[in-house]
Amino acid sequence: MNELDSPPTLEELSKAIDTLACGKAPGNDGNPSEILKCGKPALLHSLHDLLCLCWEHGHIPQDMRDAKIVTLYKNKGDRSDCNNYRGISLLSVVGKACARVTLARLQTLAYRVYSESRCGFRAGRSTVDMIFSLRQLHEKCLEQ
Repeated sequence: MNELDSPPTLEELSKAIDTLACGKAPGNDGNPSEILKCGKPALLHSLHDLLCLCWEHGHIPQDMRDAKIVTLYKNKGDRSDCNNYRGISLLSVVGKACARVTLARLQTLAYRVYSESRCGFRAGRSTVDMIFSLRQLHEKCLEQ
């Protein structure tokens, strides 16, 4: 688990930036993900230095952690009914990139630690897969 403690690499941060979705509303900082994606050659080293400092001190700046919650109308039903709205959290794009580095590391660890039969909350898998497998086993047992 030492890989969780080691500072993030440039490659990890670069991959995290590449996975950011375009065309989404920016967070409180007003910076859309396109700024990081298009400006990656010029910004990558500075962002990496910032991320390494955060990692070293064990503290992420509040601006990178804060979310602005806004409501969106679902385009159905009465606009005066609160149930016809959903909330979304607008996050700092730099904070998202940093969180994705951490997420990638945790997912790598989870794949090594969890058995193959664990499917919940894993990319490309679902608990539905395990329900299907269980039903197949059950039917096979009934045939015997």
